[in-house]
Amino acid sequence: MKKVLCLMLLSLSMMFLQSSESSAGSKFDPKLKFKSDKNFSNEIKQRDYDKAMKWHKKIAGSVIGASIDFQAGYGSTSANGEPASGSSDLKTTSKSGLTAGAMLNVNLLSFGFSTGLDFTKKNFGITLPSITGVDSTVANLSNNYINIPINLNFGGMVSDKVGVYLSGGPYLGFLLNAENAISGFKDFDFGLNGVLTGKYYLNPFVAIILGTKAQYGGLNNLISSSSVQKLHTFNLGGFTGVSVGF
Repeated sequence: MKKVLCLMLLSLSMMFLQSSESSAGSKFDPKLKFKSDKNFSNEIKQRDYDKAMKWHKKIAGSVIGASIDFQAGYGSTSANGEPASGSSDLKTTSKSGLTAGAMLNVNLLSFGFSTGLDFTKKNFGITLPSITGVDSTVANLSNNYINIPINLNFGGMVSDKVGVYLSGGPYLGFLLNAENAISGFKDFDFGLNGVLTGKYYLNPFVAIILGTKAQYGGLNNLISSSSVQKLHTFNLGGFTGVSVGF
């Protein structure tokens, strides 16, 4: 009896399997498959882009933000001018000096500006032209200025951690060592400046900076004497430092 029951169960099982296979047809495939319409490569790119935009908003202040650039560098100053009528040629030589500064950068919507304190050592040599009965005078000037720039800022993030910024505008310069200046040298300097800064962000609030800047001084004429009619300066240098955002 047991053998008969076993044979009946086996026959029923075979019939059930055959019926299932025939209902599945030729498309029956017992393998486990994973299929998705998602493009994971694009999702990763979008995630990285969104992350970069968040960094940009925190650091560059796409809506509102601020940072302070602490700079230290080195620059070279050259001078050019015009001798007074009846004087011999005016000769100058370029010299180098240290620079330092703390610049406040503020972004409001799409408008940005910067200001602060910029220390520039403008060293150069000058041979004052001779006038009738007076010998030429050679002087090596070591003029220390505190400049207050008033700049407009342009630029932004070029990757998730790197930003490039260009700023420029007028500046007000104040001579700190008037006692070392030659006769007729003015204590005030009004000029133009431009700054190109690259920033590598260590985190959303701290960046290493590297840049170059140029200053054209003496739009107000730096000297007025019996032997010199006009004098202008040009300072070109590089700097590095740290930028701190808040």
